[in-house]
Amino acid sequence: MTAPLTYEEALAYLFHTARYDGRGWKYQHPGRSQQRMRGLLAVLGNPQQRFQAVHITGTKGKGSTSALTESILRHHGLRTGLFTSPHLHTFRERIRQNGQLIPRQDLADLIRSLRPFFEAIPDLTVFDKITALAFQYFAESGVDWAVVEVGLGGRLDSTNVLLPQVCGITRISMDHTHVLGDTLGKIAFEKAGIIKPGTPVYVAPQREEAMAVLQSVAQEREAPLTVVSPVQGVALPLQGRHQQVNAAVALGMVQELTRQGWFSWDEEAVQAGLANTFWPGRFELLPWPDGGVIPLLVDCAHNVDSIQVLLATLEEHYPGRPLTFIFGANRDKALGPILERLLAVSPRLVLVQSRHPKALPTQAILEETAPLTASQGGACAVYPATSMGEALALAQAITPAGGLLVGTGSVFVVAELREAWCQRFPEVFPRQDWVYQAFHEPSLT
Repeated sequence: MTAPLTYEEALAYLFHTARYDGRGWKYQHPGRSQQRMRGLLAVLGNPQQRFQAVHITGTKGKGSTSALTESILRHHGLRTGLFTSPHLHTFRERIRQNGQLIPRQDLADLIRSLRPFFEAIPDLTVFDKITALAFQYFAESGVDWAVVEVGLGGRLDSTNVLLPQVCGITRISMDHTHVLGDTLGKIAFEKAGIIKPGTPVYVAPQREEAMAVLQSVAQEREAPLTVVSPVQGVALPLQGRHQQVNAAVALGMVQELTRQGWFSWDEEAVQAGLANTFWPGRFELLPWPDGGVIPLLVDCAHNVDSIQVLLATLEEHYPGRPLTFIFGANRDKALGPILERLLAVSPRLVLVQSRHPKALPTQAILEETAPLTASQGGACAVYPATSMGEALALAQAITPAGGLLVGTGSVFVVAELREAWCQRFPEVFPRQDWVYQAFHEPSLT
């Protein structure tokens, strides 16, 4: 046995081999990927076989769909686990049991107990280890159902050792193309890798190229495939038509489980589960104090497709309102089309860089905007900021009265804007909000 670990030491150990170059090691060595993960779980006694599972992938919306599904199951009185990634404010968000973050010491003790197994198997990725931690925690906690979000892709993902009772696939779009492929069909093929023989799969409406791949794989594996329609007339805390689609995937999967006889449908539990889903950072208008403060809305839109969804939802909920965007991105994103769309909606853009190692420097983003602003004859006001706090102050200063600040570009930008907003306006968030965890969280880099 290794010596006891603190939470900080445990995370430092877990992430000390993290890679941020985006090369997709698993996709360069596909034969080794699943073999390695299955070997690790086998020596742990296959914890993933000690609970029932719902498995969810997609490009956008898979986290929201996972959160909605888990909340519905929990409100049915089932003991639930939820595994998602990445996190906003604390690593503990990634592994939850019955809606609660994994306790700091429980995580440290679990890493301590699994460390010898990790070190006995060469080439384990950080996400392999995190996935094993989640499965072991769920098994030891006696969860009935675990809702598991894919990390990247699906076919070779660490989570794809599960044998779920139902699968969900949210909207597929162009993202992580350097790893998953440069066409929608190739990306859909990777996502379709979670479809298991005979296992029902519920799918969001897709573009024709992606849907054709999903249907082909499902037919080959004799897996019943259902395309959902947006839900209507239900109370959702998550705004936008895309969330109505995500909720439809969640509801379809839960209905399927009741048809399989795992539990009985309870309409009150369903409505309560949907209404009480907590999934911050998704088209979220942050709380703000009285007194002339221009509000801040944040959304984890990080590719062209999700930016278009964000802009459509803004037009639906805040038509005609003056907007100022606060934007930062990671290195692996196609910035030109994103910036073009943002500047077409608002001439005001404040650029930021998150603390994440993959974050693109503001100067690089500024260079991408140069030809766009030049084509508009200097009508755009684009400013780099050296911190999130400076970005908020600058955006407040340049936004007309009655306007709205919109922070977007990556999960990491959204997280740091929430934290900066909390620091600027202490106590505006409810005490149970994860933002307060950020101020005691060690750096993972």
